[in-house]
Amino acid sequence: MKTAHLAGALVVMLVACGRGAYPGFKEVAPGVHFRLLGLGSSDTGLAADDSVLLRLRASTVGGDAGSLFSTERWYAIGDLRQGAWTPALDRTHAGDSVSIILQADGLPWKVLSPEGRVDPPDTLMVQVEMALMEVMTASQQRSRADARRALDPEGAERRELAAFLAASSEAWTRWGTSDLHYSLGPMHGDTARVRAGDRVSIAYVGSRLDGGEPFDESDRHGQPFTFRFGDPDQVLPGIEVAVSLLRPGQRGRFVLPSSMAFGGKGVPQVLRPHEPVLYSVHLVAVERAADRGT
Repeated sequence: MKTAHLAGALVVMLVACGRGAYPGFKEVAPGVHFRLLGLGSSDTGLAADDSVLLRLRASTVGGDAGSLFSTERWYAIGDLRQGAWTPALDRTHAGDSVSIILQADGLPWKVLSPEGRVDPPDTLMVQVEMALMEVMTASQQRSRADARRALDPEGAERRELAAFLAASSEAWTRWGTSDLHYSLGPMHGDTARVRAGDRVSIAYVGSRLDGGEPFDESDRHGQPFTFRFGDPDQVLPGIEVAVSLLRPGQRGRFVLPSSMAFGGKGVPQVLRPHEPVLYSVHLVAVERAADRGT
C-alpha cells in the first residue's frame, strides 16, 4: 500500500515540473492548488470520525508563512471537511506536509479559528502550509477520554456538560445554582404547580448526552409511570425537580448532572460513573391531593 502512496507522490513531483498558475502545484479542484512537501509514514485515508493534530501556517501567496494565521491544535475531520479545500485535505495522510493555494472563502475559518481571530477577504488568494502531525481514530479518542475521566471524573463531567450546552441550539435555563438545566414547552391551561402528595403520571425518555442514545423509557411499562410526588425514592432527584417545574400536559427537556441522576457509580454496561444525562419528560396527568385538614 505504501508503494501506491509513493507513486502518487512521484506523480505530484512530475506535475510540479509542468507549467501552471502556481509552478510546483497541482490543481486538484477548480481554483485549489496542492503541493506535497513531505511524505508521512501512512497511506491510509482519513475517516469522518477521526481527529487530527494539524500545524497550520496561512499567509497571502508568497508571503511569510503564518503571517495571516498560525495554529497547532486538534480538529475533528468531520468539521474540517467543508469548503473548497476538501479535495486537498483528502489527499493528505498522517505525517504529510503539504501546501495549498486557494481563495480565502474556500477555507472553513470558523472551524480553523473558532475564536474568530482571522477573517480575510473572500477573494484573497491564501497559501496554507499544513502538517498532519497525528491521527486519532474514534476508538483511540474514546480510550483517551476514558483515561482522562478516570483521573478526574467530576472535572470530566463538568466539561461534558459545558460542551453539550454550548453546542445545543436550545435555550436552556439553569435551575438555581445547580448543574441541572431545563427547557420547557408551552403550558396547557392548568398552571398550578405540583404539590407534595399529588399523584402524577409522567412519560419520559432518558438519553445519553454523547450520541443521544436512549437508555431509559417509560414506554417499557406500556403506560405512563405514576407515583406520589414528594414520597422518597420514587424517581431520580432530577426527575422530581422536572415534575416540580412542569404543569399538567406540559413537556420539557432536562439535562441532569450525575449527582441528580445515577451518581458516581453510573449504571454498569449502560452509563459511566459521573455521567450526566438528558431526560425528556411529559407531565401527562395530575391527581390533586386533598387539602390538609379537610
